[in-house]
Amino acid sequence: MSLYLFSTLILSIVFLFVFNSWWSAGAPFTTHLTGLLIAGSVLISVLLMAALAPVLARQGSSRTLARMQSPNWEREVSSRLSSPAAVIEGHTVVFANQAFLNELGMTGMSDQIVGMPLTNVVYPGDHKLLASRLANIDTSSGADTPLRLLCLDGTVLPSKLSLSPMGQGTTHQRLLLQFSLISSGPATGVRFNEQFNYHLLINRLEEVVFELQRGNKLSFLNPSWETLLEYPLEESLGKSFIDFIHPEDKPLAIARLDSIARGKRMRCNEQIRLIRRNGEPCWVEIRARSSAMAENEGANVVGTLTDITEARQVEASLRSNRHSLSSLINNVPCMIYRRKADHGLNFEFVSDGSLNLTGYGAHELIASPALSFRKLLHPDDRPVWEAAREQVLQEQSLRAVYRLYSRNGTYQWVWEHGNGIYASTGELLAVEGFIAALGQEDAEAAPDFMQLQRKLGGRQSTASA
Repeated sequence: MSLYLFSTLILSIVFLFVFNSWWSAGAPFTTHLTGLLIAGSVLISVLLMAALAPVLARQGSSRTLARMQSPNWEREVSSRLSSPAAVIEGHTVVFANQAFLNELGMTGMSDQIVGMPLTNVVYPGDHKLLASRLANIDTSSGADTPLRLLCLDGTVLPSKLSLSPMGQGTTHQRLLLQFSLISSGPATGVRFNEQFNYHLLINRLEEVVFELQRGNKLSFLNPSWETLLEYPLEESLGKSFIDFIHPEDKPLAIARLDSIARGKRMRCNEQIRLIRRNGEPCWVEIRARSSAMAENEGANVVGTLTDITEARQVEASLRSNRHSLSSLINNVPCMIYRRKADHGLNFEFVSDGSLNLTGYGAHELIASPALSFRKLLHPDDRPVWEAAREQVLQEQSLRAVYRLYSRNGTYQWVWEHGNGIYASTGELLAVEGFIAALGQEDAEAAPDFMQLQRKLGGRQSTASA
């Protein structure tokens, strides 16, 4: 309305000046009448503007006050805030911005939180503190209050809460609620400024020291990070730690770190691969723990990364060597063994050559007490083998020819050569060696060799007596 009157006034004045430039005393009567009408319209516009100005000013202030008291204005203000914020009326949530929903794990659930009691997102132990804060809003407006909030998954978030009135003169006062997360880590027993330069200590560590905020964002790194991955600290801080992890190890890392951040577990110790700036992977041992003081309390994640690339390479080399050695032993055409020095002479280790020698697999000879060496030995050959065993007890090599039972029910002539394993006291602990099958010609001569063994064994027994 005011704009319309102002436009009319301006047009009338302009037209009046233009008309007067054409007007003369000898003009027709209609020309004089038109000039009077233009002058009158200018006068009327001026009077209307003077009369309506106070009314229009009151209407403008009323509309401004109404907009300040409307939920749409409150929502616009809170939604423009980058920090978590919500509008509450009494104890009910009227509006929550996206940052508020994200922090509580309720992304995309704005319809569900509107109309919800504020106490539903506050830790039960802090309900009395919240009620006291709301009751004294006039005296403590804008002050920060330590309060624990509840996430959708049950995680507890230590935070600082502030409440500020958003309008005056309403029956139910609406408040702007804002909060910021705080660290709840235990305070050290000695103040840092009473110690030596702890920054120097952290910067000189070979291990990478890190801190992760919500979303696994890197918030602290010591210089060892740049040494390990060749990424500058300034370029890495603020990025997600997951971006530096090998794709195959990301699911494990995310599961462990997220469970620590949500308070589901306090610590973890895993071996994962990181990707260096040049694209090469490196193995690290990550030791991480929560900075929270209580279980189920959400907090930052702190920890260390230790480079174990060389250790993993040595382990892989040893594993390859063990595989080669195992392959070599199993391909030797005899049975390599380690036998206990107990009464049953049970096997501790047997190579795959046992299958060709006895018809029994290595796992059968090791696991079955019924297949101990004493039970496989031919009954008539036990004195010969006992004489050979006496040589081992005297810390001499074991050499013997005897018959060994096979799965097919027959006995096969074999030759054994072994050495004893002794304790520091001289006690026999085990015997290691090999047992090989004798060929056809050797087998035919084996009985004569056994007789010679018996004679030698008898002479040794007589000499020792």
